[in-house]
Amino acid sequence: MPVITEIEDLKRLYKRRVPKMFYDYAETGSWTQQTFNDNCSDFDEIRLRQRIAVDMAGRSTASKMVGQDVAMPVALAPVGLCGMQSADGEIKAARAAEKFGVPFTLSTMSICSIEDVASHTNAPFWFQVYTLKDDEFMKRLFARAKDAKCSALVITVDLQIMGQRHKDLKNGLSAPPKLTPASILNLATKVPWGLEMLQTKRRFFGNIVGHAKGVTDPTSLGSWTAEAFDPSLDWERIKQFRSWWDGPVILKGILDPEDAKKALAVGADAIVVSNHGGRQLDGALSSI
Repeated sequence: MPVITEIEDLKRLYKRRVPKMFYDYAETGSWTQQTFNDNCSDFDEIRLRQRIAVDMAGRSTASKMVGQDVAMPVALAPVGLCGMQSADGEIKAARAAEKFGVPFTLSTMSICSIEDVASHTNAPFWFQVYTLKDDEFMKRLFARAKDAKCSALVITVDLQIMGQRHKDLKNGLSAPPKLTPASILNLATKVPWGLEMLQTKRRFFGNIVGHAKGVTDPTSLGSWTAEAFDPSLDWERIKQFRSWWDGPVILKGILDPEDAKKALAVGADAIVVSNHGGRQLDGALSSI
């Protein structure tokens, strides 16, 4: 194992190990990628105000998030297709978060199902859902999350219309990967990844295939996804989702201070600022 000293070390290792289509999925954005680039560059502008002659003995990063004790105020964000980045990736990530003492968030678009992750971990995890039109599927999804003892629901509210991810289209992104001359050539250079994937049974979208009506394989999943997202989403709909879940709710994708106020009004216990919305929300949340 090489010595890892910074995030860039991990990225270089990641790029060598993972097929191009999955690397590009995590390392690029949609359309012009302006938001993706801003997400990276905004962190470069952060400067900490350093004060000296402060007693540092007994320092701790321990805190609470939505009532949960955490080793530091950080959570692992939901990542779709994580189980294609590494075999059983969501289970591995959940175990790592549990060991460190921070929340793990499972994506609806995960490869490992809610039940898979719950059966391989001891700590409760958060579950992320989209605001889809299919009430029957959504209610079952909420019930499954409750049965798995998920400790919070994270509702994504900023994806009513799917963005076009150019590299995904060019790479033919799918789970499992589509076999084309280009993808076969690339996969041939990722032998350790391939051997891992051959040893797992989890290669499809475990929360959707076999659970959503008419979705039995990757082809039918594509058609379902194209129709599932709800462009008519409004605050009444979000309030309805809140009524279906009796635990903590986090709304993910807030950009504007007025929306932050509305989020709390419909019963959200916390919000996640989306993209580079910190610039717009900076200084405004103190009045909420």
